[in-house]
Order: sequence, then structure tokens, then C-alpha cells
Amino acid sequence: MSNDVAIEARIPVELDDALARLASSRGKTKSRLVREVLAEFVLSEKAFAAAVAEGRAAADADDLIDHDEVMRQIDELLAKQK
Repeated sequence: MSNDVAIEARIPVELDDALARLASSRGKTKSRLVREVLAEFVLSEKAFAAAVAEGRAAADADDLIDHDEVMRQIDELLAKQK
């Protein structure tokens, strides 16, 4: 028995058409493509939330780098690439 659950979402016809074309071009069903994209989105959001928490913890610990210093380091890195 599958542990999958069905969800329902209303989307514009144009998006459904684009989804169908994309799924077909990749040899997948729309359902599989949506499942894959949704899984990637959830992982991305979790990573973003973790990064925000890390940043807040650094700020609370006063472990920050001044904006001017960050810009100086970026300029230095860019200069090395030239």
C-alpha cells in the first residue's frame, strides 16, 4: 500500500498546459514533475530557514562583519579574477 496522499490545487490553464508540455518533454507525468518540484522547494525553504536562524544567532552573538568590510573582500576577490 502506498503512503502517497493526493492534494488538489487550482492553477491557471496556461500553467497546466506548460506543465503538461514540460512533463511530456521530460518523459514524466505531471504528477511526478509536480512531486519533484515540490520536494525541491521544501528542501530549499528548509535550507533558507536554517540560514536565517544561523544569521540571527550570529547577530545575537554580535558575530557580524561590517558591510564595508564585506564589500572590500568582494572587490578583492573580483580583482583576483581579472
